[in-house]
Amino acid sequence: MLVVTVKLFNLILFTMTELEKLYQNMADTLEQGVTDLEKFQDGNMSAGTRVRKNMQTIKDLAQKVRTTVQEQKNAVLA
Repeated sequence: MLVVTVKLFNLILFTMTELEKLYQNMADTLEQGVTDLEKFQDGNMSAGTRVRKNMQTIKDLAQKVRTTVQEQKNAVLA
């Protein structure tokens, strides 16, 4: 049982690091898109395409965070 506990603990530590990376990547991506958002608001339609692409990336990262959190919760409950 100790071996199983250690493996589960290591999985949780890895997952937390992975979560932190995903969350930071999402925050960085959001921050990078501010310039394009300002350009779009000033009338640059090409910047609008970049804003939409940026938001899709954020959506994908958010889904990965949600999935990882759910997997971590399920691993602890099992």
